[in-house]
Amino acid sequence: MTKAAISKIWIAGLITMVAGLIVGGASLGLMLANGGHYVPAASGNGFDFVPRLDGYFWTTIGFMVVGFTVAAAGGIAQLVAWIGALVNTYPLTDRTWFVVLLAGGLIGLAFGLVQFAVMIAYIIAGPDGAHDRQPQLPMQAPSHGPRSSTLAPTV
Repeated sequence: MTKAAISKIWIAGLITMVAGLIVGGASLGLMLANGGHYVPAASGNGFDFVPRLDGYFWTTIGFMVVGFTVAAAGGIAQLVAWIGALVNTYPLTDRTWFVVLLAGGLIGLAFGLVQFAVMIAYIIAGPDGAHDRQPQLPMQAPSHGPRSSTLAPTV
């Protein structure tokens, strides 16, 4: 996979994830604001949300499901782009970018902004390993004496 393809996939995943989070988050906020009412909790601490179970409530639930599913698809696209960047930088003789991408991505599982920063750095300044690869030469069979052009019977 080329760096250009990796960049397109990662940016498309980022835009998709942000759009999905906006739709899902807005729907969640609207549901909590207008889709029911709050009653004092039985334990005496805080409040419980009691939904109205009408069309408005179920519409906001539907938009939340769609929005958060789209956000998850964007996250998967970003994961694919990160793996593509790892595969792209592994064959290079200098493995610095591979190590940075691997470490940043694994740390990014706990702290998301680290992986975001590492991928931005790769998109801006990272090498394109697809263009730097040496073509593979076909392997030649080892020579162990004179070759015979006749085949031995397999009976």
